[in-house]
Amino acid sequence: MSNATTAAAASGDAPRRKVKRKSHDGIPLFRWLTKNPIWDVFILLCIVANAAILGYDAHYGEASQYHAQIEQWNNYFLWIFTAELLLEFWAQGPRAYFRNGWNWFDIIVIGLSYIATTPAISALRTLRVVRVFRLVSAVPQMRRVVEALFGALPGILASFAILAVVFYIAAVMGTTLFHSDPGFSDLGKAMLSLFALSQFDGWGDTIQRLQEQNPYAWVFVIGFTIIAAFAVLNLFIGVIVEAVQAAPQEEIKEEIEELEGEVEGIAEAQEDAAVVQQRILDELRALRAEIAALRGGATPPA
Repeated sequence: MSNATTAAAASGDAPRRKVKRKSHDGIPLFRWLTKNPIWDVFILLCIVANAAILGYDAHYGEASQYHAQIEQWNNYFLWIFTAELLLEFWAQGPRAYFRNGWNWFDIIVIGLSYIATTPAISALRTLRVVRVFRLVSAVPQMRRVVEALFGALPGILASFAILAVVFYIAAVMGTTLFHSDPGFSDLGKAMLSLFALSQFDGWGDTIQRLQEQNPYAWVFVIGFTIIAAFAVLNLFIGVIVEAVQAAPQEEIKEEIEELEGEVEGIAEAQEDAAVVQQRILDELRALRAEIAALRGGATPPA
């Protein structure tokens, strides 16, 4: 059997690749439950219903005849959302669960909801409404918008810094030129007046009032309005729109990378199967050769 042993050893020396598979640390039953569309719709309806009864209770107050029932249902919804967190934790596993930022968001929201149930401080009861934020994490389209906003945060901060510089320069100029006007008597009031001008709030009244002191005040007001309201604010909006438009492309790219990883895993599994098949064929050839050699060298019976 030396030839078979040699063939087996030779085939065993062939490098084998490990197949890349997705590791799921969670419990399959809970993973199936939380990925079920019926479960997603149920949680979404609970969030909407909880938001509706919170609005009803805030509108009518404790004088409502349904106030006690609303308080009871608030507790029911809080228990449902807490159960959802636990099921998601068991479905994903500790490592994957705490790696997802949206899970941390849900934990914070539910934690604030429990703080809102403290009877000692009535002001904390207003924190119950933060449960409505669960809509953001429950609806994928909302999640994409929020993720896009966070992705555009550097551009938003840069635009805000430019806007702050423009406002400061205009406030100093306005305070210097129109110091006797009540809206420009100091930097703080000048900032508020300029913010109102950028929103076109009382724009005509302001320019008419300033022109009584300086006939060329319209140059300052129109110049500031063009720079702040038309240029910088539109730049601010453009950064956000660009980020929102780029969000689906990033999601598609991630899905393509995930599919490429799965295809690569399938290809590696096929390569491993081919290696095993070749090893079996080599061993069969070696066994046939040894059997043929034994038959050729056997002595006929006497």
